Amino acid sequence: MSLLVVSLYLPNTVNFNLDDPSLVEHISAAPILSRSPSTSGTPYDIPSQAPVGSATPALLAPQTAQQSQQPSSVPTPIPNFIQSLASRVTSAQNTPPPSPPPSAGIEDFFFKFPPTGESSVGSTTASTPAIQYGASEKVPSLEFERNFRSVYSRSLKRGAINRTNSSNLSSNLSNLRIEEPVSGEITAISSPTLPNFGVQSPLSVVHPRSRANSPPPSKHLVERRMPSGPNLPSLKVGRTPERQSKLRSSFDAGNIFRSAPWSVAKFYKGNGGLRNAVTRAEAEGTVASTKWIGTLGMPTDALEDETKKIIESALIRDYQNAPVFVSDTTMEGHYTHYCKDILWPTFHYQIPDNAKSKAYEDHSWVHYHALNAAFADTVVANYTPGDTIWVHDYHLLLVPGMVREKLPHAKIGFFLHIAFPSSEVYRCLPTRTLLLLGMLGADVIGFQTNEYARHFRQTCQVVLGLPPNRDDSIDYGKRRVEVVAMAIGIDPPSLRQASESEEVQRWRRMLRERWPDKKMIVGRDKLDQFRGVRQKMLGYERFLKDHPEYRDQAIFIQVCLTNIASQDLESEVSDVVTRINSSTHVVSEPPVVFLHQDISFEQYLALLFEADVFVVTSLREGMNLTCHEYIFCQDETKKGPLILSEFTGSATVLGDNCLLVNPWDKLQLADAFYSALTMPSDERAKRYQSLYAEVTTNTCAHWVRMFLNKLEKTWVAQHPDAAAALGVIGQS
Repeated sequence: MSLLVVSLYLPNTVNFNLDDPSLVEHISAAPILSRSPSTSGTPYDIPSQAPVGSATPALLAPQTAQQSQQPSSVPTPIPNFIQSLASRVTSAQNTPPPSPPPSAGIEDFFFKFPPTGESSVGSTTASTPAIQYGASEKVPSLEFERNFRSVYSRSLKRGAINRTNSSNLSSNLSNLRIEEPVSGEITAISSPTLPNFGVQSPLSVVHPRSRANSPPPSKHLVERRMPSGPNLPSLKVGRTPERQSKLRSSFDAGNIFRSAPWSVAKFYKGNGGLRNAVTRAEAEGTVASTKWIGTLGMPTDALEDETKKIIESALIRDYQNAPVFVSDTTMEGHYTHYCKDILWPTFHYQIPDNAKSKAYEDHSWVHYHALNAAFADTVVANYTPGDTIWVHDYHLLLVPGMVREKLPHAKIGFFLHIAFPSSEVYRCLPTRTLLLLGMLGADVIGFQTNEYARHFRQTCQVVLGLPPNRDDSIDYGKRRVEVVAMAIGIDPPSLRQASESEEVQRWRRMLRERWPDKKMIVGRDKLDQFRGVRQKMLGYERFLKDHPEYRDQAIFIQVCLTNIASQDLESEVSDVVTRINSSTHVVSEPPVVFLHQDISFEQYLALLFEADVFVVTSLREGMNLTCHEYIFCQDETKKGPLILSEFTGSATVLGDNCLLVNPWDKLQLADAFYSALTMPSDERAKRYQSLYAEVTTNTCAHWVRMFLNKLEKTWVAQHPDAAAALGVIGQS
């Protein structure tokens, strides 16, 4: 009997070694050309230059002027392209694949401004794609340039780029490429940032390639923005003949992956708390054997079926990992669109009503359903009577119900690691009924807090008409589903072992030497709209305004992990940080150190050890284990206070021993900063003792043990015949 842990990502993935000299020599002579329109949906980035050590020095030579005018025909070396495929990872922590490279579409923008008294017809020849200006014509004014920007922006938004914003537009316009004309003396519109703007010059303008993800609809390829006449300018958007005749490479990427050596490596992204919990439960004997079911966290379309079978066989045999293979399109639609654009905002109390959202238009629900169905099939294929199936998180809400249909007597548990909203928010989901029925396929449904469990029971009553029983269970069909609250914890033994490394000690010494006489306030978050980073900075700004002496006495180190964040949010946070730092008279010692980057685990632990105060101001969050780890690391150092948002699941667990705040109230948050920095040592020690006892008692191993015991008892009560056949009656 095994525990089947079903999660979006496996704890292991596959790395292909594409640096093998014989492999590079074998493929270096087969360049791949720019992507054709048929590959515009592939979530890969094509490198622009050959890797170091490539056997094709000609590809590294500078481009000639003729080559620069035809970017679509510039070859890209295969080693870099394949290496990009192998290294691209879709993470479960807000890091979906970046946008693909430009494809054929709106890539060339031209103005046609014929001389006075001449017809626009025939003003350009077929061999001269760039629109030319007569030498006697007056150069367009700045107002004309602004009109150009306006028309250009509208065309892109309607035609190709769904995510284009003003900053992208300004960036593209400021990088117009200037080329030599084919013939004749002409004038051109140049970028305002260039020295020749507004000056007649024998140059023509070719706009840089578009960042559009796919070709626009045909109705947008040639669009007349204003009536064309003898003296009227016209704007045409469309493909040039060179774009229409893109060549496709006959190179087969699957052959490279078939020949390339590969190895199994740890996959560190995804649900780290779950991995630590299951690993610790195995070490303590709570779980006899475990098999993981999930995806590899990398694109797999380039792999041949035979290669997939070899990888699957090795992972199951040596690592007890059963991979789920789905198309890259399905993975993209499931994770990036439906999970992150629909479920994630809704479960965090934000209804996704953005008019620009394409989450429903591109059938992302179909991809979500397809991936859940693939997971259910893999679970059934790896199931043995007596196994325990434990499904995790909002990526797989449909899996319990799908598995129940095929295995009616299976032992199935489900745990939601994020928040669950109130019924008034959840009922706005178009797929609300299907998601609830999928979750009710489990015998036990777990949540982080009693609040989230209560919301689920109320939602089932409002949406499905299933009232909860007195013991908080729900009757669904002929089964009784238990709804419980069990907060996940940290893994103290592994955390203590990691903190004893020499690298952690070295970083701790560096932090003490860098700011020896300052109070160190630390925060670590993802930069998204639910982490409350902007609210945190506004509260700290108000604190410094009320207590200016701490501009020189305290340092706030805010780490924001790299992810695809909203540019508006990033700009807003940066503005607040800049405003705070500009208020000090010491330029070399700013009050806030804002790091929008990933840091190593050793650096992270060093910050937790040396911090005087730790701040979490999430607007809504399931369980923030970072503050639990901070409490554990403070045992041998300062026993510093914790400022914690009351809207996190951790606030329910840690209680009033933290400084609970409403992140929307910057006055309360400013007072919390002051209270934390001036708290007497005896009060700080008293609060810390209670916090430390909580995080070292309710650990991740305890969480696994409690949930599996509850699942076992519930399953025996619901399926006595199946339990008797397996001889497990009364064992739990």
